[in-house]
Amino acid sequence: MLPRVRLKAQTPPFGAWGTPEDRSLGKVRADAEREHILSVLQLTGGNRVQAARILGISRKTLWKKLKQLGVSWPPGATER
Repeated sequence: MLPRVRLKAQTPPFGAWGTPEDRSLGKVRADAEREHILSVLQLTGGNRVQAARILGISRKTLWKKLKQLGVSWPPGATER
């Protein structure tokens, strides 16, 4: 029988992941959502209707999420 070994979690040095606010669940989720939406938009060549279908959301919801996340599409576009 093998001896039991207790593993101690290695905590990175403070600041390695940024400030605690940068790693809050809300911030991490928003960053992941932003990256996923952008990757789908790139996949569809910027077609928001197709991107919304792939994401399983309405075109209006996609527009709201882009605005909420501060994403302009196409990149560099300005709001009207």
